[in-house]
Amino acid sequence: MTLQIIFFSILTAVLNFLLYLSMNFNEHISYLILNFLIFLNFISIFLYKKLVNKNNKQPKKEITAEDHPIIKAARERLSK
Repeated sequence: MTLQIIFFSILTAVLNFLLYLSMNFNEHISYLILNFLIFLNFISIFLYKKLVNKNNKQPKKEITAEDHPIIKAARERLSK
């Protein structure tokens, strides 16, 4: 995921720079670059939501009284 964040930040910086340059030279190129920036934002939001859903779907292990170390030690002593 870190690689994707670095890639998107570099791509966004390059596209912003190109957008700045294109506004001075040709407006048609600036519209194309602006569309790429909007598309990049949609992709980043999609990946962020996918990552959040992935983290929420991982089941958490329920801690019961049987898992407590004192209970385990007491059971071992009683079984001897």
